[in-house]
Amino acid sequence: MTVMPTINGGIKLTPESDKDWAVLKAIAFDAHEELAARLGRLMDEESMWEDIVVPDLKTHFSGQLDHVVKAVNEGKEKDEITIPKEEGELWYGALNQARLGLESKYHFGQEEDIEPDELEEEERQGYLRGRFYCAIQTVLMEYVLEI
Repeated sequence: MTVMPTINGGIKLTPESDKDWAVLKAIAFDAHEELAARLGRLMDEESMWEDIVVPDLKTHFSGQLDHVVKAVNEGKEKDEITIPKEEGELWYGALNQARLGLESKYHFGQEEDIEPDELEEEERQGYLRGRFYCAIQTVLMEYVLEI
């Protein structure tokens, strides 16, 4: 997959194989965990986080994923995906959800402690997807997001 910044301040993803498209489609699958509820469980019950904040977080997080799924489906028709500057945060958030979902499922821990060749195939594929998501987030931070 080729990832390049665009003149307009976004990035363009050009998948080169069906595997590349499968990885992009896996973003929503990997973000399977209900992140908003998980964050809500971390808060004090008296804070009413579950009642006040979690519903908004659910809407926000699902909106990020819906946007990315739609962009991937539309991009497949054009053989490329352009992420304009104004959509950078949506993509960053969806990729972060996917990475957190993979970590929750596989418990990778510190990257320097992982030997990908020693992982079972499913876990290794999850690890590699997570690294890819992180790489895209890095490009988003460098070229798109104003952090």
